[in-house]
Amino acid sequence: MNPDKYKKSQIIFGSGGGFTNLVNEYHLLENGRLYHKKSTDTVFTELGKQNSDSVKIFFDKTKVLFDETKGFREPGNMYYFIKFKHDSTTNEIVWGASKETSPAKAKDLYKELMNLVNLK
Repeated sequence: MNPDKYKKSQIIFGSGGGFTNLVNEYHLLENGRLYHKKSTDTVFTELGKQNSDSVKIFFDKTKVLFDETKGFREPGNMYYFIKFKHDSTTNEIVWGASKETSPAKAKDLYKELMNLVNLK
């Protein structure tokens, strides 16, 4: 399965920037599959299938986040992002590592999502 061709909802999160401008991007699909791709990679690496109850919670939290935060874009040299791809639209929140103004809920959700990756 290629996340680029996946038709249902997905949460895309990761970080990038710095001297190398390398981007690490993770895709959590609605079916529970988790993928990783670096900006230097040509294909996605599957990291496994997540618990369906946890996936539902992540999608619910992401929907609430984007309902409350109608987009936020203040990247810095190093930046973090969460995107919500649903139907034909993609919403995005991007914040810099040193930005005080970044949405706290986005940072909290990002940490929770990264825990999925760190468990692998």
